[in-house]
Amino acid sequence: MLRPDEFEQLVAHRLGFSGSLVTADSRLHADLGLDSFRLLDLCLFVTELGADISEANWLEVETIGELYGCYRAGRPADSALSGVGGTAVSGDPARATHVGATTAPAAPVSVTTAAPAPADRGGPAPPAPCLAGRFLRLMPVLPSSTPFLYELAVTPEVGFRWRYRGSVPSYPQFEQELWQGVLAQFVIESIESGRPVGHAICYNPEFTLGFAYIGAAVSADYTGSGLAVEALDLFVRYIFDIWPFRKLYFELPEFNYPQFSGAGRENAAGGPLELEGRLRRHDYYRGRYWDRLVLAAYPQSRDSPEKTDAGR
Repeated sequence: MLRPDEFEQLVAHRLGFSGSLVTADSRLHADLGLDSFRLLDLCLFVTELGADISEANWLEVETIGELYGCYRAGRPADSALSGVGGTAVSGDPARATHVGATTAPAAPVSVTTAAPAPADRGGPAPPAPCLAGRFLRLMPVLPSSTPFLYELAVTPEVGFRWRYRGSVPSYPQFEQELWQGVLAQFVIESIESGRPVGHAICYNPEFTLGFAYIGAAVSADYTGSGLAVEALDLFVRYIFDIWPFRKLYFELPEFNYPQFSGAGRENAAGGPLELEGRLRRHDYYRGRYWDRLVLAAYPQSRDSPEKTDAGR
């Protein structure tokens, strides 16, 4: 069992901070400035140290001291993680417990995946895509899902960031447009409570050129928790597993970017998202114009900006 000071030092190394910056009173958001990617990375890292952090526990954690309390509580003897096989809890290279250098943040949770190797003729069939993580899972969009998805799209806390950017369509209009231009979409559901908490979509696919667009939104009580990154990771892996896209684009107004900045390659070496475009003063919100950013995720075994540029 780690002492509080040892725990704080280990967390500081994981985050790439000076040990003096991480104390029991340090707040994950306000003091340490952790975005969604780094929050989920920290959550899973502490899980690997022996903590049994439930979804409800994590949503209540605000400080390093509270996180240490989860670690001290340990893991019940019957609480093995075998039920989340195939997720990023331990199989993802980004989940390695190496604390890394103190001069740079640890790599955030990856949203890219290697292409599966083809099965030998006569060999076993490849496994089905993984749609469940430790906290969240992806569920099909059914007619019964529409009321939740409509509420998510128009609720003030989420709507201005999401599909209609603050506009409130009629319910019949929303139903009619739900699948327009959409290649695949899922309801994000809590494994612990079974309730829907978000929406993930892949839209405007361009099969000839090998790209598509990705978007995701979660309920206000999950925003900033980092848990949505797990669902986004599952969704991106699913899209790359099913279709031979070279890359997936994320378009977002710049005021949304702080939630994902830890995944950008300009902020973390080896980050899974590449900033590939900036539309100057493109979006309007609260009295000013904001840039729109275009980020791209690549499957690790295929094209990347470095490989493409090197071949020119």
